[in-house]
Amino acid sequence: MRQRNGALRRLFIGGMAGALGASALVMGGAPAAVAAPAAPGTAVTAAAPVSADVQKAMNTKRMSRDGAVQAYWTPERMRAAIPLDPTSKRTIGGPAPKAGPVRTVAPVKGTAKAPAARRSAGKSPTAKAALAVNATSTVGKVFFRDATDGLDYVCSAGTVNSGSKRMISTAGHCVHHGAGGGWHQNWTFVPYYNYGNRPYGTWSANQLVSFTGWTASGNLDYDVGFVKANDLNGARIVNSVGGNGIQTGQSKTRAITILGYPAEAPYPGDWQYFCQGTTAASGNRISMPCPLTRGVSGGPWLFGYDNNTGLGYINGTASTTNATRTTLWSPYFSNDVWNLYNYTNNLG
Repeated sequence: MRQRNGALRRLFIGGMAGALGASALVMGGAPAAVAAPAAPGTAVTAAAPVSADVQKAMNTKRMSRDGAVQAYWTPERMRAAIPLDPTSKRTIGGPAPKAGPVRTVAPVKGTAKAPAARRSAGKSPTAKAALAVNATSTVGKVFFRDATDGLDYVCSAGTVNSGSKRMISTAGHCVHHGAGGGWHQNWTFVPYYNYGNRPYGTWSANQLVSFTGWTASGNLDYDVGFVKANDLNGARIVNSVGGNGIQTGQSKTRAITILGYPAEAPYPGDWQYFCQGTTAASGNRISMPCPLTRGVSGGPWLFGYDNNTGLGYINGTASTTNATRTTLWSPYFSNDVWNLYNYTNNLG
């Protein structure tokens, strides 16, 4: 979809949350006290939902949930999925997420066999001619159905190491529509998606997680999502493809490599592209010059990316771009993100 608004408007680059809350009345008495809204940094989760046709396949064909979701994502449907063009208002600002202490989880290598020939990620038009960054099995393309409009969309994501070995990091709008909507359906992650090839398999979601600041208010300061993936053929995703580390409470000025699957011209959406640069504080968020387009949403912002191992430390997630496609923004990875990470890891 083409953007038609002015150059100062910031746009989503991948996905789009359900407003929660209702007041209750006591029969024959005065209105009951209304509970205070949850703090924006509060975790909220849902068992990954499926669309009606997937549920029907499960019921009538006796397919497993995972099998029915994988059957939904045919090659044709994957090719037709689009990056989201948002239509509802988003917000920024409010109380700043607290940085908290510096926290670090180390990356870990996977056991899956590497591709026969290591390929470089695509260069953005502003990348230096001599610069080369290898694509990694820890980054992949995300596919989901937005229940709000019934259309199929794409995002990006990266695996992250944890005790469960089942976690994926992405943007909040890549798991939930935002205020006025709900959790995305048929959520699927394909590591190292390579022009339709899926060398490391297709992994479905078990749990989707974000902040109430995103799901109830559409606040971009909280546009963070984590996913707990189902096992595939008895393997856990991080044990298979490896997992990036994660860092929170760090400086807002850091050297970062961004990797993802931009799906808006001039990028094909079928291969990893990268940007490298230095981040800067941008209100409660961080920003970096980068011309990658919508579809890169949820792609990890990696500190200390190792070109040999394909691993780094996630310090952010691609959230928004501007109309001229010159800058990307990420929520700041605060103590709230650290708590969200641990919350997701501890889910069953």
